[in-house]
Formats: sequence, C-alpha cells, structure tokens
Amino acid sequence: MKIVRHLSKRFNLYDTDSITQYIRRASWTNRRKNNVSYAYRDWCRWKGFDYKFKRFREEQQPIPYIPLEKELDQLIAGFGPKYACYLQMMKETAFRPVEVQRLKPNDIDLERRVVTLNTPAKHSKPRQFRMSSQLTAMITPLIRRTKPNERIWMAKANSIRRQYCLKRKALAEKLGEPKLSKISMRTFRHWKATMEYHRTKDILYVKELLGHHSIKNTLIYTHLVEFEHDDQFIVKVAKSLEDYTKLLELGFSYVSDFDGIKVLRKRK
Repeated sequence: MKIVRHLSKRFNLYDTDSITQYIRRASWTNRRKNNVSYAYRDWCRWKGFDYKFKRFREEQQPIPYIPLEKELDQLIAGFGPKYACYLQMMKETAFRPVEVQRLKPNDIDLERRVVTLNTPAKHSKPRQFRMSSQLTAMITPLIRRTKPNERIWMAKANSIRRQYCLKRKALAEKLGEPKLSKISMRTFRHWKATMEYHRTKDILYVKELLGHHSIKNTLIYTHLVEFEHDDQFIVKVAKSLEDYTKLLELGFSYVSDFDGIKVLRKRK
C-alpha cells in the first residue's frame, strides 16, 4: 500500500510505461526495484489487468554491522525509561521494531517473565521469550500505566525512528563513539541472531528464534564475524544451589565440578 501510494503521487497508475521507466531509473537496489514491481503488479491484477516486468538481478545481501554488546548498552542507557525499555526488548527478543510496537500488556506475563508475540510482522511465526529480570523491571511501570488492550508504545513508527536517530547522533557525539551511528534499530535483531548462532552453532534454532519460515533468510547469520576478545571468559563458582541457579539465569554455562563446587563461565 505504501509503494502504490508513492507511485500514485507521481504518476497515473494506469500509465504502466512511465512507472516501468521510473522503477528502472530509480537509485534503488535491484531488490528494492523488484519489490516495487511486485507491489505494482498486485495492484494491476486487483484492477483487472496484468503487468509484466523483467526482474532485476538481485545483489548478494551484505553482512550487517554487528556491534559490541557494550555499544548497544550505551545506546539503551542514553534513552529515557520508556524507549530504553523498547530497545532492551529488541535486544533480548530479536523482535522487529514494528513487532515491539504491537505489544500490549496482555502479551506480557510479569509473574512468569514471559513476553508473547502473537502478531508478528512479515508473515513470520508467533514467538515467546523469557525476559530478564532487568527487562521485567523496566517494563512493569509501563504496563501499569497502559490499559490491557492498548499498545505499550503508542507513538507512530516514523516518530519513534526519528527520535531514535536524533538521540543516537547526540550520544555518538557526546561519548566520542562514532560507531554508535552505525547501529540502526534493526541492528538489535541482527546482533541477537548473530550472538545466538555464535553461541549455539545451530542455524535451525536461530531460524525459530527469528520466526523465519525459510532458512534462506537465516543463512546470513552463518557468515564468520570477528568478535573482540572471542576467547576470553568470565569464570564464576557456585557453592550452593541458589548460586548455581542465579548464575545460569545470568547466562553462565556449566563447565565442571571442582572440590564440591560448580565452575561456570560466560564469554566477555
């Protein structure tokens, strides 16, 4: 609908030759040109006539920029409580921005610390995730101020994106971290997927995590990515069941037993 509205502002939609030339000369990627052509073709079929076009050869999708976790955390910390929670939700769940915007209080189970996505975007699969104690604490006051069937984040997508870009630019300048400017809202999803593949080496798990129907869309995360301090770990010991449980919740993995205590570690 957005594509057709874009074209209708510039052309008579029944003038297929002009639209074909416009698409061909546009400074878009070939993938974008194909998507615009598909959308216009669907409109033409709805109006009762066929639109034939020659598909553009699509380029290989580039590997997305994957930041360090501390860079994401710097961005999150720079926002106010409401949008810091928005970004933290994307970081933990790999939800798309539009999917986070669709969340309502009824989708959040604070007692079990579970968030359920029943209205995914792009025809992907519904998903459920367990929230960290940090995210639970951040979202609790927002839920209490929102009616059960209202969206937690009511602002429009363009407004949220604009606020994000302005704040990101200000933080990059204030902290002297130009890399922050490379982090888009979608980067949070890419970061989560890449880290989970790096941790598990299980592409099918990452496919389900992202809600993809086709594994072709997930294969981009199998590319080798250089990680700083990849071979360094934080090591902790658990002397009781309570310590052991708490460390597992924080993302530590069991290594071995030594002198009656359990040794766990987590990548830095």
